[in-house]
Amino acid sequence: MVALALAACDRQPSRLDQAQPHARAAEPAPTTATAPTTATASAPAPEADDDLSGSVQETMNAAGYTYARVDHGGTSVWIAGPETTLGVGTKLGAMHGTLMEKFHSDTLNRTFDQIYFVNDFAVAPGGASPNPHGAPAVAAAKVEKLDPAPGGTTVADLFAHKTTLAGKPVIVRGKVVKVNNEILGRNWLHLQDGTGGPGTNDLLVTTQAKASLGDVVIARGKVSLDRDFGAGYRYPVLVEDATISEH
Repeated sequence: MVALALAACDRQPSRLDQAQPHARAAEPAPTTATAPTTATASAPAPEADDDLSGSVQETMNAAGYTYARVDHGGTSVWIAGPETTLGVGTKLGAMHGTLMEKFHSDTLNRTFDQIYFVNDFAVAPGGASPNPHGAPAVAAAKVEKLDPAPGGTTVADLFAHKTTLAGKPVIVRGKVVKVNNEILGRNWLHLQDGTGGPGTNDLLVTTQAKASLGDVVIARGKVSLDRDFGAGYRYPVLVEDATISEH
């Protein structure tokens, strides 16, 4: 799951990393992958409505994020998003992001002149590079349908009745399919319960609790709609400040 959160454009860029003191304290040296050095044409940054597609030339993972340098039509562009396995040569499809200038990452101890923040990295069909560790890609397992928790709702019903449930507490049982911890002072869980379809089968939950991939948990929190955390991270539906218990 990003999963797997960032500072708004009108805020000081350094707050992205300042919001994650625990992640920085425990963070090992960032992992990187880099293509052979080649000259990249100097060109203006893409326009705000550009699709940011291109080929990955370099990646760095740090504190739950992936930073990727992309060859976008001859222009070298930095893009950041939830931690994602990207190899050098991976082809990225259309993405739209929020541009931040002079963004300083404390975790990387680096300032990016320009960087775009996206909700997710869009790997183009057939565009994934070979796994750098030689392991085969693992397809996400289908989540079997789970019974709702006592007094709770299903993921699909929550989406179906989101307007009515906005601002109200809910109880949802689901399987953790994605985790991003310690981002913006909270942990981000994606829950599925086997109900719903594309766009209505995956519920984002924020919490101070920890959970692991594959755990079946009960989340109790408040429904929020159209939450904008800045830098392109906007969510139409999520459950916030949830408590997490075993199923």
